[in-house]
Amino acid sequence: MLDVMADPVSPRRQGNFKRGFYLHTSWEYAYPFAVRSWQEEDFARFFTLMARLDFNLVMIWPLTEAMPAPLLPEDRRELERMRKRIEVAHDRGLECWLTFCANATARPEIAAKSFRERHLYPYRVDVRLDEPAAKAAYFAHRAELFGVLNNADAYVTIDGDPGNYPGAQPQHFAEVFKHDRAVLDRVGTQPARQQVVPWVWMGWGADWGKHGVWGEPIEPLARPQLAALQDLPEPWTLLPGRHIREGRGNGRTMLALTEEAGLTERAVLLCYEIIEYEPTPPAVVLQFDDIRRVLRQEAPLLAKARGVMGNAQQPILALPNLYFFARATKDTAYLDRDDECILRELADFLGGDPAVLLPAWRCLDLGLEALPADLPERLRQLELRSDNAELLPGGARNYLGILAEFVQTRMTVLEACAARPTDAEQAADSLYEAVRALVRWWRVHRYVFSGEKNTGFEWEFTHPALLSPLQEWITPWPQAADQVFSAVAERLAHADILPTAAATRLMAELPGHQAGV
Repeated sequence: MLDVMADPVSPRRQGNFKRGFYLHTSWEYAYPFAVRSWQEEDFARFFTLMARLDFNLVMIWPLTEAMPAPLLPEDRRELERMRKRIEVAHDRGLECWLTFCANATARPEIAAKSFRERHLYPYRVDVRLDEPAAKAAYFAHRAELFGVLNNADAYVTIDGDPGNYPGAQPQHFAEVFKHDRAVLDRVGTQPARQQVVPWVWMGWGADWGKHGVWGEPIEPLARPQLAALQDLPEPWTLLPGRHIREGRGNGRTMLALTEEAGLTERAVLLCYEIIEYEPTPPAVVLQFDDIRRVLRQEAPLLAKARGVMGNAQQPILALPNLYFFARATKDTAYLDRDDECILRELADFLGGDPAVLLPAWRCLDLGLEALPADLPERLRQLELRSDNAELLPGGARNYLGILAEFVQTRMTVLEACAARPTDAEQAADSLYEAVRALVRWWRVHRYVFSGEKNTGFEWEFTHPALLSPLQEWITPWPQAADQVFSAVAERLAHADILPTAAATRLMAELPGHQAGV
């Protein structure tokens, strides 16, 4: 194991204000993008990196909902690995919070696969907490999980997405935490300090099936939910979450309702999506303005709150945003840094040449004329001299290779779309090169959303910012250009880039195809 990973911070940090980051383990794609693909060494690396960025809290969804009752020996061994992971976080000066669903578990047949191959959603069961027998069985299984994972600093439970059911009553949500409190008092390693944490997100009792996702007013559900939580036994913290902007998901409704209920002083504010929009295929998308806007907007609440937390579905390519969030939550004056200054400081933190790293990180915002022709190769040859870079899951060399592939994809698409084609052959050549580059990038990250369909390449698995130049380029083409798309499909199949049927379908479905006249 690397020496830089054995970098414990002792004694553990006792700062009152919590600066946290949430690791989501459900998403399915390649190593090291997906957190679920990480090995224990990768978690150790990342926890050390978090400590060096002055985070003091990591929250992890261990996805125990995919461990049905009765608990298998293999699942118990996986829980023991998770338990050790918590201790690794502690050794690096981080609190470690675990996240659970209030009433979600899985059908027994999910256990036919090893834990790391399981996808919860096709097998999910939402237990009704107003049915005594079902609730008792679920609570007994939950207690068994907590009995192994008994060393976390807090046990967070979300009010839905996943979990929940239409018409669920507020007192039943509160009952989950009272049950967990009793379990921790029996089995916890430090029960007087181990907290239960309600994550208020969508409103307990929401009916998305009837009203659509985020289609139901939140306030009538959340107000009684927050009222039911106020008499929870200590110790407990509230985790209200907001989306990246108003008009998206729950906006900032939960933060406003938390303040209305007088609970901000015991809350850690979860600013969802400001580090990375979710769900989204992997890409380096700078969201500095979103971080500035949200942290400034919530500054009055943050002055009273216990802390703040961000998240990313894959922290590797979100690294610039993660770095800025870490620095800005430690020192609000950092919000005034301009983008180039932030990126130069990140380059210095990694020990790399800013002349190479900055255009790579900014490549989605730059035109072809601003991207050096040899930039991908310079990235592959670059040395990151700081041992901070080795703390990235997969290591520094792998990170630079991923960054080079991403930049190469962007440049290839821009080059292909740089001029209007003069004939069908030229159009087919350029379109083929662009599509081949996008598929190649997908083979690097293998993003397939939550993964339960085990699907191959689809356009929705390409980041919109990578796809948009191609979409805009082909939109004006006349319908007579169908022969070009057919020719490209044949070439993709002949080169074994895509199977024949998939290539034909995908070229017919390419966004922008036949949008013109």
